[in-house]
Amino acid sequence: MKKTALYTFLVIAGLTTLTNCTSDNDVENARVKTTLFVENFTDNTDGTILNTTGWTNFAQVGTKKFTEEVYSGNGYAEFTSYGSSQASNIAWLISPGFDMNKQDGEKLVFQAAHAYLTSVDNSLELMVSTDYDGNIANFNQSNWLSLPVTTPTPSNDFYEYVNSGEVDLSKYNGTLYFAFKVKGSGTNTALDATYQIDNIRLYY
Repeated sequence: MKKTALYTFLVIAGLTTLTNCTSDNDVENARVKTTLFVENFTDNTDGTILNTTGWTNFAQVGTKKFTEEVYSGNGYAEFTSYGSSQASNIAWLISPGFDMNKQDGEKLVFQAAHAYLTSVDNSLELMVSTDYDGNIANFNQSNWLSLPVTTPTPSNDFYEYVNSGEVDLSKYNGTLYFAFKVKGSGTNTALDATYQIDNIRLYY
């Protein structure tokens, strides 16, 4: 009698447990992020013109380009108009190209810092293009879009790294290039700040 009662209890308990379980379709499992690209500038040579493999370092206006810098063993890309003696400096650091048709849900993050930044006209922008062909000789034939992103402001402390926030690139198809564009001046002291860029990651 006790065995029969115990068996009945276990069957009922088992059925109750099963009916209380949530089906796999009702649960969105946490998705592991897959990294497509990382750039930490670990191979930098301090104080030289940046020539990191895959990147294009381009002076659009003036002659100043991004440089490779290292501080306490950490490498990063840096740009400043200071010392250029040129009224306008516009420089681009253009990434390698990425095939956006191979995966979905692409996101980009990076960190940036400043020193001596006093004006919003001394800007750092994140740009993207899907019709740039990777040849800097054809740069003027390509279209670039500035994307909303968090960058350092004068209220940030010098060399305080700011997180860009997650930049959604998932709507783009074909080959995408992203770039960091800096505007400054070597003759206007309000526009000769330093920008540093590091810890770039593209993932989905």
